[in-house]
Amino acid sequence: MATLRPRLAFTPALRTGALRGFVPGVLGTGLLLACEHTQGEVEMNWTIVDRAGAQVFPSGELSDLCAFTGLLADGDTEPTPYSLSVRLRLCDPGCPAGCDDPACLATDAPIDYACSAARGFSTVPARSDPPYDIHVELLATAKDASCGCTVAPPCALVPGPRTRAVEAGLVTDLQVYLMVLGLDDIDAATTGGRTRLDLVECCTPDPSCA
Repeated sequence: MATLRPRLAFTPALRTGALRGFVPGVLGTGLLLACEHTQGEVEMNWTIVDRAGAQVFPSGELSDLCAFTGLLADGDTEPTPYSLSVRLRLCDPGCPAGCDDPACLATDAPIDYACSAARGFSTVPARSDPPYDIHVELLATAKDASCGCTVAPPCALVPGPRTRAVEAGLVTDLQVYLMVLGLDDIDAATTGGRTRLDLVECCTPDPSCA
């Protein structure tokens, strides 16, 4: 759903009277320029539960998604601290290579939100015909690494792609995404400030993370 969003950068100045004595013609030109948008905005929220439906984040057992631990790859003998975060990808549905190819993305790179966030808001190139294929994923990133891997079932379940237009100068609200962690009981899995979730079967680390 696309909604109007005020975008006049000088609105606060108008409220404080800082533009006393402005020239109407100049202001009119500014208004026209402000309407010539090539960008739109996407907004989304997410909530994460365990398999039993207990709230994990936000307003749940965890105050953020920054303190997980687990085995991340075959051969690991000790759990590795990592964080979970939400990744957003806006893809060209007509791109032959598919959404996993960076060349098919609308942005220079996927949009990653912080592990402490439960809401995302981003400016992206406008596109309405055809609309974007929008993918949302959970990303696991080791504390000592600069990259991560996408968490797949059964370690996490996320909604499938959504098709949405992003209109110039408007906000496209992606609503709330419900994601399920592969944990039967979030309380039992959390000790000492960290939550144990092994990802060996679900997440192959990028070689550059080694």
